[in-house]
Amino acid sequence: MLAAASPWLIGTRVRMDVLKKEGYAAWRASRMRALSDIRVTRIAFSARLPEGGSERQSGTVFLPIARREKRQELSWVIFEKGTELRREFTPSRNKGSEMPFITALAALGYAVWVPDYTGMGDGPGAHEYCMAESLADSALDGLTAARQWLEAAATEGGRAYSESGRLAVMGYSEGGLAAMGTLRAIADERIQAPGLSLEAVYAMGAPLNLTILDSDLGEGPFLLNHPEYQVYLGIGWARVYPEDSRLDDIFLARTIDRIVPLYDGIRRDVEIKRLIATIVGKTTASVSDKDIFSPEYLAALRGNPASSAYYRVQAAARLDNWAPPMGIPVILAATPSDDIVPFANSENEYEWAQEHAPQADLSLVRLASKGHIYAGIEAYLYAIVDLDRREAKLKAESRVE
Repeated sequence: MLAAASPWLIGTRVRMDVLKKEGYAAWRASRMRALSDIRVTRIAFSARLPEGGSERQSGTVFLPIARREKRQELSWVIFEKGTELRREFTPSRNKGSEMPFITALAALGYAVWVPDYTGMGDGPGAHEYCMAESLADSALDGLTAARQWLEAAATEGGRAYSESGRLAVMGYSEGGLAAMGTLRAIADERIQAPGLSLEAVYAMGAPLNLTILDSDLGEGPFLLNHPEYQVYLGIGWARVYPEDSRLDDIFLARTIDRIVPLYDGIRRDVEIKRLIATIVGKTTASVSDKDIFSPEYLAALRGNPASSAYYRVQAAARLDNWAPPMGIPVILAATPSDDIVPFANSENEYEWAQEHAPQADLSLVRLASKGHIYAGIEAYLYAIVDLDRREAKLKAESRVE
């Protein structure tokens, strides 16, 4: 990734304004000389579920290959991937658009844990899409399993690893929501990470408020840029809240009969978007809310949103009005030109925390790249540089002590 991410190459599509300010080019040049080969191991583990019970899930540990002559101290990074509709398109299957960033972190010397989430990889059933509690369960229960594996494998083949005691969490898009949800699970002591100090959280391009579009519906119809994600949400939340998120309370019968079956874990989002347009007899740019949702649900959103149980459970899960704990740097990063996740998700949380939790160490980075996808590349590069510099400082401080 670092070889490909030359400032002269990525600058053609990814704006360099923020990265230049952070000294990305100099950092990259200095770190290119210290990269390691990596070791990749698939982990199976038991994860709790927000609806109760537990299930077998999967994920992957990425490690730098340790030198034989000395013990290598590793800091953990939980890397929480973004939206994916294909069950097998995960790092545990050696796939995923974020693999270059994951492997770059491991090559830089970090122990990187990447959960697949519910409904992905080994996880059965529907993915609990953008359900922050579920994503955090996968991340932290999986981290426990990954740490146990690392301890058992620490001296395998004469190579030795140990933990530094430091942890960072990083994600973009759905992964950004997962990162904030993971922070909350740790802060609330709902899930423990004993022996690890959380040093930084990068919640980037995150849909912290899933109801944010509901105030913009107007008289209607309201065009849906990504109807495929709206249906995905309904399916996932119906798994967690079967009584409050009933599909027949949310969607048209046509949506349930013809569109929901498209989510078979094989099709890409762009294919499902195209098929949705075909089914409703529209172009992909002209599908509206009334083509997908039931009239009763839309009437509730436009008249009295709180009368909808589906709206209520999503409103209760908002993380754009939550106070992060003191002492943990939380970096929000998003582009004002985001075409998928409204920038207001990040901006609203930053402004809310400024007013209600000024003691929180929360910052907002306004990315310069246009659109959700290219801003994601910028966000990950920014986060890797920032994290690596924090880690270098902490290492230096620990040597002095």
